[in-house]
Amino acid sequence: MRTSLQSILVGSLLLGACGGGTEAAPNILFIVTDTLRADRLGCYGSEAGLTPFLDQLAAEGLRFSDASSHAPWTLPSIASMLTSLHPAEHGAGGSLGSFKLMDPGVTTLPAVFKDRGWRTHAIANVAFLSEAFGVTRDFESTDIIAPKSNLEMRAAGATTQAALDWLDKRGERPFFLFLHYFDPHAVYAPPSPFRERFAPGVDESFVFGTRQQMMDLRNGRLNVPDGVIRRAERLYNGEVAYMDAEIGRLLDGLDARGLDENTVVLMTSDHGEEFLDHGGYEHGHTLYRELTHVPLILRFPGRVSPGVNTTCVAHVDLAPTLCELADIAPPEQFLGRSLLGSPEAPDAEPRPILAHGNMWGEPLTSWRQGRFELIVGAGGRQELFDLESDPLQKRDLAQEMPDRVTELRLGLDRVQLALEALHRGQTLDLAPEVLESLKEFGYVGGD
Repeated sequence: MRTSLQSILVGSLLLGACGGGTEAAPNILFIVTDTLRADRLGCYGSEAGLTPFLDQLAAEGLRFSDASSHAPWTLPSIASMLTSLHPAEHGAGGSLGSFKLMDPGVTTLPAVFKDRGWRTHAIANVAFLSEAFGVTRDFESTDIIAPKSNLEMRAAGATTQAALDWLDKRGERPFFLFLHYFDPHAVYAPPSPFRERFAPGVDESFVFGTRQQMMDLRNGRLNVPDGVIRRAERLYNGEVAYMDAEIGRLLDGLDARGLDENTVVLMTSDHGEEFLDHGGYEHGHTLYRELTHVPLILRFPGRVSPGVNTTCVAHVDLAPTLCELADIAPPEQFLGRSLLGSPEAPDAEPRPILAHGNMWGEPLTSWRQGRFELIVGAGGRQELFDLESDPLQKRDLAQEMPDRVTELRLGLDRVQLALEALHRGQTLDLAPEVLESLKEFGYVGGD
């Protein structure tokens, strides 16, 4: 009797989610690629041939050319995707030595889908997405591996296989599958033939991005020659290409199982990676576009028309978009807006985009409105960039355009006053195994 009643309740929820008609509730495949720069995809301008499968996905779906993350590292960025809130609002983040979990009172996207009858599952490959930090707390089930190092991580091939295996045993209910690939994160170690193809001449003895190297780098004790960074970058490209091939295998598997026509595929990355773009390396330390400009692709045959959307969008918009595609009313908490709405009128005031939450280095906040972006440091430093004429942010216009700085700073100050009143997030004591995993990546000191 209980099983029968559950079936009736679930069926009623799904019928309501589809507006009461007979159309099947869509599946959701939410792919997040860790540390993937937008400019490494062919559909975003790369000519290196790294991403033929993601490029094909973009050709079949809607690509957002100007999408932004709200933080330059994993924990606060993915929390923003799953809550439609900024880091100061959902609380997940903190910094080296003082990480914070997500506010227990925040509504999450998987909870919304689970409550409406979807089967929800998360596959992830980093400690920050474990239950300790709260980001994946509302999934029905999780498969989360927190490796001790990138050399011991679950690689893209095993991640894809875990997803395909889960799809084969998921049951009859529509699914919401969150899938996190970690491969482009240091230490970069692409398998053959991707290493030989995209990192020729970089032999197996070259390893960069270990825990000690990252700790020394973040503490200013490591001076890395440019040549070392460039060799690491070639290995990074190989990791991107390998991951792309495995995402292609996943999408082929979706097709082979007859799921592609009724599955929303949403693909993005949590942040990028710096390779001397502004004199540094890695991520979590700046808010320049090499870290905050992310790929964003949405495919849903028959519902989302293929093309390119050039509107400024951000990760807070993902949750409302998936709700709309599933005909679910988004919670009032969600601050973003659906990506399926009408495009902005040519004369409309662009919506500002906020980013903050450095993991290490000087605390920074960025406030973007249209073509201009203001980056403010805790010590009063201000940088202004015109992203239309200077997309690589090489020319600081703060001294030349003080009125624009004042205008943007006024809007930012108003928002920060509101955010300071929230003080969300709880500093947490980490379990020994989680602490050890973070140590191996250089996120926690030796003490």
